[in-house]
Amino acid sequence: MNCDIIQDLLPLYYDGVCSAGSRKAVEEHLESCEDCRGLLADLDAPLPGAKAVKAADDATAVKKISGEWEKSKWLARVRGAAIATAVCAIVFGLWYGLTQWNIVPVAVERIEVSNVRQLSDGRVLYRLCVGDGYDLSRIRYSYDDEGNMFVEPIRPVLPAKRNEQFPNRWDKEMFHSVAEHNKWEMEYGSGVAVTRIWIGRGPDAVLLWEEGIELPAASAADEEAWGYVTGSAQYWAERTAG
Repeated sequence: MNCDIIQDLLPLYYDGVCSAGSRKAVEEHLESCEDCRGLLADLDAPLPGAKAVKAADDATAVKKISGEWEKSKWLARVRGAAIATAVCAIVFGLWYGLTQWNIVPVAVERIEVSNVRQLSDGRVLYRLCVGDGYDLSRIRYSYDDEGNMFVEPIRPVLPAKRNEQFPNRWDKEMFHSVAEHNKWEMEYGSGVAVTRIWIGRGPDAVLLWEEGIELPAASAADEEAWGYVTGSAQYWAERTAG
Protein backbone atom coordinates (compact mmCIF):
# COMPACT_ATOMS: atom_id res chain seq x y z
CA MET A 1 0.00 0.00 0.00
CA ASN A 2 1.53 3.31 -1.03
CA CYS A 3 2.27 6.24 1.25
CA ASP A 4 -0.58 8.42 -0.04
CA ILE A 5 -3.21 5.91 1.10
CA ILE A 6 -1.43 5.33 4.40
CA GLN A 7 -1.17 9.06 5.05
CA ASP A 8 -4.92 9.40 4.45
CA LEU A 9 -5.50 6.66 7.00
CA LEU A 10 -3.08 8.01 9.60
CA PRO A 11 -5.59 10.41 11.27
CA LEU A 12 -8.14 7.57 11.54
CA TYR A 13 -5.45 5.25 12.85
CA TYR A 14 -4.30 7.87 15.35
CA ASP A 15 -7.83 8.39 16.62
CA GLY A 16 -8.46 4.59 16.73
CA VAL A 17 -11.47 4.69 14.45
CA CYS A 18 -10.24 2.78 11.40
CA SER A 19 -11.16 -0.82 10.63
CA ALA A 20 -9.06 -3.74 11.81
CA GLY A 21 -7.86 -4.37 8.26
CA SER A 22 -6.86 -0.77 7.74
CA ARG A 23 -5.08 -0.74 11.10
CA LYS A 24 -3.08 -3.83 10.17
CA ALA A 25 -2.16 -2.35 6.81
CA VAL A 26 -1.05 0.92 8.38
CA GLU A 27 1.07 -0.83 10.98
CA GLU A 28 2.74 -3.06 8.36
CA HIS A 29 3.51 0.04 6.26
CA LEU A 30 4.90 1.98 9.24
CA GLU A 31 7.40 -0.78 9.96
CA SER A 32 9.20 -0.03 6.71
CA CYS A 33 8.36 3.68 6.03
CA GLU A 34 10.22 6.25 8.04
CA ASP A 35 8.40 9.17 6.42
CA CYS A 36 4.98 7.92 7.49
CA ARG A 37 6.27 7.17 10.97
CA GLY A 38 7.39 10.80 11.14
CA LEU A 39 3.96 11.99 10.04
CA LEU A 40 2.36 9.86 12.77
CA ALA A 41 4.70 11.33 15.34
CA ASP A 42 3.76 14.83 14.19
CA LEU A 43 0.16 14.11 15.08
CA ASP A 44 1.26 14.15 18.77
CA ALA A 45 2.90 17.57 18.42
CA PRO A 46 0.87 20.69 19.31
CA LEU A 47 -0.48 22.84 16.50
CA PRO A 48 1.67 25.78 15.36
CA GLY A 49 1.38 28.69 17.82
CA ALA A 50 -0.26 26.51 20.49
CA LYS A 51 2.65 26.94 22.87
CA ALA A 52 2.55 30.71 22.44
CA VAL A 53 -1.19 30.76 23.01
CA LYS A 54 -0.84 28.58 26.09
CA ALA A 55 1.95 30.78 27.45
CA ALA A 56 -0.20 33.87 26.84
CA ASP A 57 -3.14 32.22 28.57
CA ASP A 58 -0.94 31.27 31.51
CA ALA A 59 0.40 34.82 31.77
CA THR A 60 -3.13 36.22 31.67
CA ALA A 61 -4.24 33.80 34.36
CA VAL A 62 -1.27 34.66 36.55
CA LYS A 63 -1.92 38.39 36.06
CA LYS A 64 -5.58 37.94 36.92
CA ILE A 65 -4.75 35.93 40.01
CA SER A 66 -2.16 38.53 41.01
CA GLY A 67 -4.70 41.32 40.51
CA GLU A 68 -7.28 39.52 42.60
CA TRP A 69 -4.66 38.91 45.28
CA GLU A 70 -3.65 42.57 45.37
CA LYS A 71 -7.30 43.60 45.50
CA SER A 72 -7.99 41.21 48.37
CA LYS A 73 -4.93 42.53 50.23
CA TRP A 74 -6.11 46.12 49.72
CA LEU A 75 -9.59 45.24 50.94
CA ALA A 76 -8.07 43.44 53.91
CA ARG A 77 -6.00 46.53 54.75
CA VAL A 78 -9.05 48.80 54.46
CA ARG A 79 -11.12 46.41 56.54
CA GLY A 80 -8.37 46.15 59.13
CA ALA A 81 -7.99 49.94 59.28
CA ALA A 82 -11.76 50.36 59.67
CA ILE A 83 -11.88 47.80 62.46
CA ALA A 84 -8.88 49.38 64.20
CA THR A 85 -10.48 52.83 63.92
CA ALA A 86 -13.78 51.53 65.29
CA VAL A 87 -12.01 49.82 68.21
CA CYS A 88 -10.04 52.99 68.99
CA ALA A 89 -13.23 55.06 68.84
CA ILE A 90 -14.99 52.66 71.20
CA VAL A 91 -12.05 52.62 73.61
CA PHE A 92 -11.78 56.42 73.51
CA GLY A 93 -15.54 56.75 73.99
CA LEU A 94 -15.44 54.46 77.02
CA TRP A 95 -12.45 56.30 78.45
CA TYR A 96 -14.05 59.69 77.87
CA GLY A 97 -17.43 58.59 79.20
CA LEU A 98 -15.97 57.11 82.37
CA THR A 99 -13.26 59.66 83.16
CA GLN A 100 -14.12 62.96 81.43
CA TRP A 101 -17.89 63.21 81.06
CA ASN A 102 -19.21 65.01 84.13
CA ILE A 103 -22.58 63.43 84.79
CA VAL A 104 -22.50 62.06 88.35
CA PRO A 105 -23.63 64.43 91.14
CA VAL A 106 -21.54 64.32 94.28
CA ALA A 107 -23.55 62.92 97.21
CA VAL A 108 -24.74 65.70 99.49
CA GLU A 109 -23.20 64.06 102.55
CA ARG A 110 -19.79 64.50 100.94
CA ILE A 111 -20.30 68.24 100.50
CA GLU A 112 -19.46 70.68 103.28
CA VAL A 113 -20.97 74.17 103.19
CA SER A 114 -19.66 76.71 105.69
CA ASN A 115 -19.32 80.41 106.43
CA VAL A 116 -22.52 81.45 104.70
CA ARG A 117 -22.85 85.25 104.67
CA GLN A 118 -24.25 88.07 102.57
CA LEU A 119 -22.47 90.96 100.91
CA SER A 120 -23.88 94.45 101.10
CA ASP A 121 -25.04 94.24 97.46
CA GLY A 122 -27.15 91.17 98.30
CA ARG A 123 -24.90 88.45 96.93
CA VAL A 124 -24.76 85.24 98.93
CA LEU A 125 -21.20 84.22 99.76
CA TYR A 126 -20.10 80.84 101.20
CA ARG A 127 -17.37 78.21 101.20
CA LEU A 128 -18.03 74.89 99.46
CA CYS A 129 -15.75 71.92 100.07
CA VAL A 130 -15.90 68.38 98.72
CA GLY A 131 -13.72 66.44 101.12
CA ASP A 132 -13.81 62.86 99.87
CA GLY A 133 -10.33 62.79 98.36
CA TYR A 134 -11.43 63.04 94.72
CA ASP A 135 -11.16 65.93 92.32
CA LEU A 136 -14.18 68.13 91.65
CA SER A 137 -14.57 68.71 87.92
CA ARG A 138 -17.33 71.29 87.74
CA ILE A 139 -20.53 72.63 89.26
CA ARG A 140 -23.88 72.37 87.51
CA TYR A 141 -26.66 74.91 87.97
CA SER A 142 -30.27 74.05 87.25
CA TYR A 143 -33.65 75.63 87.91
CA ASP A 144 -37.31 74.67 88.12
CA ASP A 145 -40.60 76.52 87.65
CA GLU A 146 -41.07 77.01 91.41
CA GLY A 147 -38.16 79.40 91.88
CA ASN A 148 -35.62 76.81 93.06
CA MET A 149 -31.98 77.01 92.03
CA PHE A 150 -29.90 73.85 92.46
CA VAL A 151 -26.12 73.91 92.86
CA GLU A 152 -24.67 70.46 92.15
CA PRO A 153 -20.98 69.55 92.19
CA ILE A 154 -20.59 66.86 89.51
CA ARG A 155 -17.80 64.59 88.32
CA PRO A 156 -17.21 61.58 86.00
CA VAL A 157 -18.13 57.99 86.83
CA LEU A 158 -14.44 57.35 87.59
CA PRO A 159 -13.20 60.59 89.19
CA ALA A 160 -9.53 61.41 89.49
CA LYS A 161 -7.75 61.61 92.80
CA ARG A 162 -7.53 65.08 94.26
CA ASN A 163 -4.71 67.20 92.86
CA GLU A 164 -3.36 69.30 95.71
CA GLN A 165 -1.93 71.81 93.22
CA PHE A 166 -5.49 72.91 92.35
CA PRO A 167 -7.31 73.15 95.69
CA ASN A 168 -9.89 75.63 94.36
CA ARG A 169 -11.48 72.77 92.43
CA TRP A 170 -12.71 71.11 95.61
CA ASP A 171 -12.48 73.83 98.28
CA LYS A 172 -13.57 77.21 97.05
CA GLU A 173 -15.41 80.40 97.87
CA MET A 174 -18.70 80.63 95.97
CA PHE A 175 -21.18 83.46 95.52
CA HIS A 176 -24.57 83.88 93.86
CA SER A 177 -26.05 87.18 92.77
CA VAL A 178 -29.77 86.48 92.95
CA ALA A 179 -30.75 90.01 91.95
CA GLU A 180 -28.69 89.94 88.75
CA HIS A 181 -29.88 86.45 87.90
CA ASN A 182 -33.53 87.38 88.39
CA LYS A 183 -33.16 90.54 86.33
CA TRP A 184 -31.80 88.47 83.44
CA GLU A 185 -34.53 85.85 83.83
CA MET A 186 -37.25 88.49 83.78
CA GLU A 187 -35.86 90.21 80.68
CA TYR A 188 -34.51 87.30 78.61
CA GLY A 189 -35.20 84.02 80.35
CA SER A 190 -38.13 82.05 81.72
CA GLY A 191 -39.56 84.87 83.79
CA VAL A 192 -39.33 82.77 86.98
CA ALA A 193 -37.42 84.47 89.79
CA VAL A 194 -35.14 82.47 92.08
CA THR A 195 -36.44 82.44 95.63
CA ARG A 196 -34.43 79.52 97.06
CA ILE A 197 -30.92 78.15 96.54
CA TRP A 198 -30.18 74.50 97.28
CA ILE A 199 -26.92 72.58 97.50
CA GLY A 200 -27.61 69.31 95.70
CA ARG A 201 -30.94 68.18 94.34
CA GLY A 202 -33.58 65.80 95.57
CA PRO A 203 -34.70 64.84 99.07
CA ASP A 204 -31.19 65.24 100.54
CA ALA A 205 -30.63 68.76 99.17
CA VAL A 206 -29.52 71.38 101.69
CA LEU A 207 -31.17 74.81 101.71
CA LEU A 208 -28.51 77.51 101.37
CA TRP A 209 -30.66 80.62 101.00
CA GLU A 210 -34.33 81.55 100.83
CA GLU A 211 -35.99 84.84 100.02
CA GLY A 212 -36.55 86.85 103.23
CA ILE A 213 -33.96 84.96 105.26
CA GLU A 214 -31.40 87.02 107.16
CA LEU A 215 -27.83 85.85 106.71
CA PRO A 216 -24.79 87.07 108.64
CA ALA A 217 -23.25 90.16 107.09
CA ALA A 218 -20.00 89.68 105.24
CA SER A 219 -16.86 91.08 106.79
CA ALA A 220 -15.00 94.15 105.62
CA ALA A 221 -12.36 91.83 104.18
CA ASP A 222 -15.08 90.02 102.21
CA GLU A 223 -16.43 93.31 100.92
CA GLU A 224 -12.97 94.34 99.81
CA ALA A 225 -12.25 90.98 98.19
CA TRP A 226 -15.63 90.44 96.55
CA GLY A 227 -17.06 93.93 96.17
CA TYR A 228 -17.46 95.39 92.70
CA VAL A 229 -14.67 97.73 91.70
CA THR A 230 -15.56 100.99 89.97
CA GLY A 231 -14.98 99.52 86.54
CA SER A 232 -17.13 96.52 87.30
CA ALA A 233 -19.94 98.63 88.72
CA GLN A 234 -19.82 100.84 85.65
CA TYR A 235 -19.92 97.76 83.42
CA TRP A 236 -23.04 96.44 85.09
CA ALA A 237 -24.67 99.86 85.03
CA GLU A 238 -24.03 100.17 81.29
CA ARG A 239 -25.21 96.60 80.72
CA THR A 240 -28.42 97.27 82.66
CA ALA A 241 -29.03 100.53 80.79
CA GLY A 242 -28.42 98.75 77.44
